[in-house]
Amino acid sequence: MPLVLAFTLLLALAAAACGDGGGPAATPSGPGAPERVTYQAEDGLRIVADFYPPLDGEPAPTVLLLHQFNGSRVQWATLIPDLRQWGYAVLAPDLRSFGESTVILRDGAQEQYELTDLDDMLLDVAAAIEYLKTRSEVDAEAIGVVGASVGGNLAYVASGAFPQLNTAVSMSPNASPSGDALLGRDVPGFSPRSVLFMSDEAEASDAQALAVNVAEPVDVRIYERTTAHGVELLGDPEVKPDIRDWLTANLPLASGE
Repeated sequence: MPLVLAFTLLLALAAAACGDGGGPAATPSGPGAPERVTYQAEDGLRIVADFYPPLDGEPAPTVLLLHQFNGSRVQWATLIPDLRQWGYAVLAPDLRSFGESTVILRDGAQEQYELTDLDDMLLDVAAAIEYLKTRSEVDAEAIGVVGASVGGNLAYVASGAFPQLNTAVSMSPNASPSGDALLGRDVPGFSPRSVLFMSDEAEASDAQALAVNVAEPVDVRIYERTTAHGVELLGDPEVKPDIRDWLTANLPLASGE
């Protein structure tokens, strides 16, 4: 099979397994609008993201949001206001090859980027962590990650790949993606810890299969009243409170907040 056709098939399978996130939409504007920021991954990819500082202006724990396959950072529009009201800063990037994160610098020249290995998305997490260290509004020792679908797999793997991360929330992960992509098997010393898995009943077995690899604290929440994948789970009235409670316990705010 020709390489281009083979990879096209790989992406189609990934989209089917992880859920199509839909096309990108415009970044919110007006009061409370984010700061549009850019930073570079290790391989030269230019990442575009929205940064939301904490509402009180003091350095705060930060939540990194990782969207679905074929999606963009605006998929988190319904969760971001809650995270800010709970006291967190937020960084929501477009993952490589999606939204506005489609340009890479190679040999001093800009090129259009094409995703050929899902595990390369871990470079996006590393770049986000390094970027957050440059922000005075961020407590760089208190970073959590929330991901949906392929972003849920990425959050799970990141919990065992980056000791700088305190905790993770993995929504609708896939325990059997194409190949070994985003399962952590190629990560040296991979040891996931502190992960909340969230799923509807149809995909519960995936969350449960990954959870057995995670060191405490770990929890699996199954929403039996909902048929939803990834960010669609946010429509269940129990999901946001469960995220808040998990973050409160594992990414606590400063005393008194």
